[in-house]
This record gives sequence, C-alpha cells and structure tokens, in this order.
Amino acid sequence: MAVPVEQRPVNELGQLQTGVLYSWATLDLQSYVLRLATIWALVFALIGGPIAYQTFDPFREPAEFFLSGSTGALLVVAVAVLRIYLGWAYVGNRLLSASVEYEETGWYDGQLFVKPPEVLARDRLLGSYTVKPVLNRLKTTLLASGGGLLLSAILLVGLITSGSDADGVYGRGAARAPRAVMTDGVLYSDKVKDLSALRSDDEAAAAEAAAQGGIPGYCGDRYFKAFAGGQYCAKFEGRPAGRK
Repeated sequence: MAVPVEQRPVNELGQLQTGVLYSWATLDLQSYVLRLATIWALVFALIGGPIAYQTFDPFREPAEFFLSGSTGALLVVAVAVLRIYLGWAYVGNRLLSASVEYEETGWYDGQLFVKPPEVLARDRLLGSYTVKPVLNRLKTTLLASGGGLLLSAILLVGLITSGSDADGVYGRGAARAPRAVMTDGVLYSDKVKDLSALRSDDEAAAAEAAAQGGIPGYCGDRYFKAFAGGQYCAKFEGRPAGRK
C-alpha cells in the first residue's frame, strides 16, 4: 500500500523548507542571524527587560540589568532553535532510513514501508546534502546559545555575589553601602570628609542629603539601623535612593 503523500519523507522535507519557522534554517547566514536577533530583541523588550527592571536599576546597575534580561531572551532563542533542530533531525532520519513508518488512517494502524532502491538513493542524497548542512548550522547555533547562557549566568552570579549587602541582598532591595562608617554616624557623599562639617557647611550638608537620596543615613548600616530602632527604614526597602 502506498505511503500517504504528506507522510513521504521527501514531501516532509518540502514542508520544512516552506514552513514559517523551520524554513529559517535554510536562509542565508545574514537573514538567519537577523531573525534570531529579532526574537532576542522582542523577548528582551517585552519580557526579559521588564522582569530584570524589577530587580536591577538600569541606570545604577546597567550590566546586571542587561545580563539578567538578555539571559531570559537568549533562553527563548535557544528553545526556538532546538524546536527547529528537532524537526529537521526527524525528517533527516526518515530520509536516511531504508524504511519508514507511516499511518494509513490514524495512530492505531501504523505500517512500515521499505523503500525501493531508487527511492532510497534519492532520499539519502537529500538527507546528506540538504538536511545535514542545516543540522550542522543548527548545532552550531545551539552551542553558541548554550555558551552565551552559561557565560551570562556566570557573570551575573559573580556581580551579584561580589555586590551583595551584609544580608546577602542585591539590586533594588539591597541596602546602600555608606562611603564611611564612623563611631558617631555614617557618610555617603564623597564631598564630605567629616560629620562635623555638616553642622557648619551648608554645601556639605546639601551634598550629603543628595547622596542619601531622601533615605535616612543610618538605614545603610546594620549597627546604626539597630541602634536607631530601624522601623522607619522598612518603608524604604526595595526603593532606590532618590525615588520618592
């Protein structure tokens, strides 16, 4: 009995070559990269970036914001490429195989078709010279995506680990680190050398107030926060300095 037209490997290959997503693998390199870059950019702008913004301020922590958002976007690209790869690998295996399974009318009546010599020779030529180059390109893309994901994750973890506050918190929820901690208080502004200057120098007082960004200075030090009670600092947790 003849294999249904849509289940013949050569026709399945044609469906891949004209498919909306699967056909990307056959494009020239520039068009192929452009489409993957478009997926990355859309996911970053619509999903990855907004999620990363909840944790990292892009103005104060641009590297962390970019790495966090781009990691999620790159993961979506990798999943899309994997889906394309699996489709091409499936058809490639059917082209190279001497026999193929097919269904006459449904899943319950599967049959096995042994290819005549001329059909087998044609299919194996298509599998070797049409499908394998595509699979090689997709494998390279998957390796590059995996390497990019690993590198982004390592860099992001390194930045977070090295910049976490005393409570292990990083990003918008982290406590601001004072520039100097003294026995009688803390300083944030690099324009102020001593706490006593705040009592006699209006410019120094203004600079320190700007550096604190409307958040009490003692909130940035665990000792002084505990000494002051700290209950007033709770309203500022998760808010970057300067935001009202």
